Amino acid sequence: MRRALLVLIALAVVAAATLWIADRPGTVTLAVADLVVEAPLWLVGLASALLLIVFGGLVWLLARLRGWWQRRRLKRALRHRDEGDAAVVAALEALAAGDGPAALKSGRKARKLLGDTPLTLLLTGHAARAAGEIDAAEQSFRSLAGRKGAGAFLGHRGLAQLAVERGAQGEAAEAAKAALALRPNAVWAQTIAFTDSVRHHDWRGALRLLPEARGDAETGYRRASLLLAAAAEEAEPTAAQRLEEEAVSAAPGLAPAHAALVRRLRAADRTRAADKALERGLAAASHPMLAALALEPTPGEPKSARARRVASLAGQVGGAEMALAAARAALEAEQWAEARRWIERARAGGLEDRRLHVLLAELAEREFAGTERARTEAEAHWRDAATAPAEPEWTCTSCGASQPEWTPACTNCGTVGALRWGEAAAITPRLALPAPIPGL
Repeated sequence: MRRALLVLIALAVVAAATLWIADRPGTVTLAVADLVVEAPLWLVGLASALLLIVFGGLVWLLARLRGWWQRRRLKRALRHRDEGDAAVVAALEALAAGDGPAALKSGRKARKLLGDTPLTLLLTGHAARAAGEIDAAEQSFRSLAGRKGAGAFLGHRGLAQLAVERGAQGEAAEAAKAALALRPNAVWAQTIAFTDSVRHHDWRGALRLLPEARGDAETGYRRASLLLAAAAEEAEPTAAQRLEEEAVSAAPGLAPAHAALVRRLRAADRTRAADKALERGLAAASHPMLAALALEPTPGEPKSARARRVASLAGQVGGAEMALAAARAALEAEQWAEARRWIERARAGGLEDRRLHVLLAELAEREFAGTERARTEAEAHWRDAATAPAEPEWTCTSCGASQPEWTPACTNCGTVGALRWGEAAAITPRLALPAPIPGL
């Protein structure tokens, strides 16, 4: 209604202007070369008005045509979006059902309808992986990882997953590090990058990826193991000692940490500090390697003095291992009764492996040397030693494998900080690579 009123007003204005011009006689002359055209003023005005009306009509018609085209495009886009959304849902359902080919077909349809969006690239990548088309999956994930902004992290995650599945550890680590640059707290990326650092003996790099212990014993053992590995490769003694002290603090129950610190202090001729560190280590983690350090004689120390020193330390810290060490020191000092007393204390402390019977056999041979009793008792103890349990070893809590020497990572499975002295504890579950969305 308003538009019709405006048209009537415009026509009325044009009619009034035409009448006004008609009341004023005059001519308009147009000369082009030899051609001269004359027309009344009112006729020129009327023609001009008509031209304006025609021009306005053309503009209106073009505007209507443009609006119609835009509405058509919008309707088509909305239809494609609805069809694309339906294809996305169909692909997700197929993935959840384990139908890789159907998921890939729907994913490609969604990509065709919606374009290369982060969602369609992610979906086609996982669909292609489920369908066994690894090259197509890698192409989709690389396209997604190459985008700036949203979706790049998911692309790197997809590439990491493909690399892990085909055993390409280097490619997986590269993708994980790129993902960490976008999201530093991504646990799966930290795990892959951590494993790669350990594999390349980049202990400091692995330390940067490992969180602080904060009361978590398992994390403390892992951190201490890495600190000891880094200390062993540190050329500067003071820096190495700081790493070993941090290892002792992170895992007080880890005997190799105490042993490394004691050796470091002794090498620096800090005997008193080394003795205190050894005493603290034995109190926190009774182990043969620490007992062996206690047995090491000081320069010029007589065997009898060493036996008294070791016996005093064993009395302070207790434990079957130090009792066995005190027995060894007494045996070498030819203090037979004292050696037997400490052997019994070791046995009372639960130590009943081959080492105890070997020591008893040596004691019988030396105490009753050259007699029938020496032969009889020694043979009995050697027989017991042959059937007694072997000395405990370091056992991995991740894979269950055993090894005689401690290392920062298990030599069988490579897990850091998983070695425990004696029997294996419950198997520690490994971190799996989580799915980004359900069904993928």
